[in-house]
Amino acid sequence: MTPSGNGGGGPDQGSAPPASVGVVGLGLMGGSVVRSLGRLEPRPTLLGCSSELTEVERAREAGVVDQAFLDPEEVIGAASVVVFAVPLGALPPLLERHAGALAEKELVTDVAGLKAPVLRAARSAGVEEVFVGGHPMAGSEASGFSASRADLLDGARVWLSADGAGPTVRRRAQEFWRSVGGDPEWIEAGEHDRAMAWCSHLPQLVSNALAGGLDAAGFRPTDLGPGGRDMVRLAGSSPELWRDLLERSAPEVGLGLESVSRALRTLADLLARRDLDAVSGFMERTRDWRAGGGGEEWS
Repeated sequence: MTPSGNGGGGPDQGSAPPASVGVVGLGLMGGSVVRSLGRLEPRPTLLGCSSELTEVERAREAGVVDQAFLDPEEVIGAASVVVFAVPLGALPPLLERHAGALAEKELVTDVAGLKAPVLRAARSAGVEEVFVGGHPMAGSEASGFSASRADLLDGARVWLSADGAGPTVRRRAQEFWRSVGGDPEWIEAGEHDRAMAWCSHLPQLVSNALAGGLDAAGFRPTDLGPGGRDMVRLAGSSPELWRDLLERSAPEVGLGLESVSRALRTLADLLARRDLDAVSGFMERTRDWRAGGGGEEWS
């Protein structure tokens, strides 16, 4: 992995922005991309589209796009750079349907949480030479345009993966993601997807499991203290946004859930035996991991 970011904090004004950017999808991430681009000087022409009329209307009312449409063809045809901010399952059909227009763009990128399926789709559509997969490590359990923020991407690591894009397109991708405040870093798609299964998808389901356990025991979110609220925050995420990701990462996430299950069974057994010294030892090891240590084999 080769870091090549701006150090975080806000948009990088060092490079001239593209003349026009089209964002397909105006939810949390797409809305945040157009809001961040609106801070640039000079500001590119901003085009957006969504399959949901309410999102189009909200973007228009907020004044963050020059034009907003329901049909992605309107955006793709007019923009020099295209950003797909749609669920993973919706992306391959869009790439295939608009391949001819996309192949002429300066850059095509996306925000999907897995990169290997996206790169395969770009290759299948014949747009791999202009496509660089992107994954900003930023977000919220909230969704929709109303949850978007101009500073959502400030300082966020943005993973970049490519398969066929040359040096010029790769440079454009780095400059684009810096321009919205991100800190881009290259990674191989398979390595990225395994890391996301463990470090993003697994925490999501663990949060859902904890919320389910609390609910079954008769507790409500209002009963939780700050730490408990932090741990179940992800349980508020939209299941629809996760469906496509989990379908593809299921085998690796399943391994993660088994690992967490073993740890929980170990703790349950120690508590049943009132072996609080061993519980304290377990907690000490996880505290050390949280502080940057760890690495030894866990039983």
